[in-house]
Amino acid sequence: MSTNERATRALKEILQRPGNNACADCGALDPSWGSSSLGVFICLACSGIHRNIPEISKVKSLGLSHWEDHEVKFMAENGNDLMKKKYEAAVPVYYYKPTHKDCQ
Repeated sequence: MSTNERATRALKEILQRPGNNACADCGALDPSWGSSSLGVFICLACSGIHRNIPEISKVKSLGLSHWEDHEVKFMAENGNDLMKKKYEAAVPVYYYKPTHKDCQ
């Protein structure tokens, strides 16, 4: 098994963890992209937004991109629930949170 096949298999397992089955940004089910710098799983539409901020978010396809071992480890150590608690902790409750319908 190649390194990338191992990485893809590991990422699929990490996706099964609670909170990772939906896009961290909009909540769309079955995210197929990840931010290897933020440690979150995101949908295709939100990955396009993340690509516009490369100094903050490095976006990769979960099945097509090459993932380094340290990136997979970072995703495993973090994930959507943990990183949302960190990054959204100071967001006021009255701020609008986008949904997957906003991305269409």
